[in-house]
Amino acid sequence: MKKYITLGIVITLVCSAALISAAKPESTVNPSRGQASVVISTHAIEVAPGVFSLGISIDNGRVVEGYAIITYKEGFGKPSGSPGNRPDKPDDDTSDCYSFLARGAMWKTTEPYVLDTTNNDGLTETFVSIVIANSFETWDTEVNFEIFGERDTTKDVDGADTVYPDGKNEIFFGTIEDENVIAVAIVWGIFGGPPKQREIVECDVVFDDEYTWGDAGPTSETELGDTSIMDLQNIATHEFGHGAGLDDLYESSCSEQTMYGYAEPGETKKRTLGSGDINGVYTLYK
Repeated sequence: MKKYITLGIVITLVCSAALISAAKPESTVNPSRGQASVVISTHAIEVAPGVFSLGISIDNGRVVEGYAIITYKEGFGKPSGSPGNRPDKPDDDTSDCYSFLARGAMWKTTEPYVLDTTNNDGLTETFVSIVIANSFETWDTEVNFEIFGERDTTKDVDGADTVYPDGKNEIFFGTIEDENVIAVAIVWGIFGGPPKQREIVECDVVFDDEYTWGDAGPTSETELGDTSIMDLQNIATHEFGHGAGLDDLYESSCSEQTMYGYAEPGETKKRTLGSGDINGVYTLYK
């Protein structure tokens, strides 16, 4: 495994007003929320399975690139270009089931995040806040560096940044047009050049509020919980893996890892990290 994808395709973006779609990533203001969700031009290019280039921008005087990383519902067609199984790799050996957005691209400083807990399912602010904090901590506990900071309650969420970074790591529920897309992570950073000079500078995450979000309930690692509920901690932990610098996995031999690119209602196994997830984030931040 250990797949290092350097995302370096540059495109020009045009702001649009529509809802996000996996096939045609676009978005608009969510009328029920009064704020922007995700705005991605139809000119966005899929540079890797489920990864769309957003082009370049400037952050604190540096040229940065943006990418939209899409999490699909289980059963949706395998993204084009996805590698298949590796028959030479034992199914029980998953320590190398990890992939980087770009080798060396990581956070160099610990930054706070901004959270809007508003949702269509009546989840309380306390519940959402605790789940998000726990999902961040799941990654932080595996490395000595504090990847993710604390919640900043002094700033507002004003939408995912798909044209340029705005200095805020925003997390919120929004509307995503394609029913097969569960969540989207928008990551900005320096992904080219010498690995030691690469850096992540911002990450926004949008959860599709068309699903019923909540706690799917306790379950074993091999069984589903309440299949009417999309487990928030399950998906949040996966999305924050992208925020840390890890890419999706699509090999079936890696399907038990948190960074496996598909998810489904009732799934809770992504709440805790697999051996590949742990090895990947440790390798990146050691």
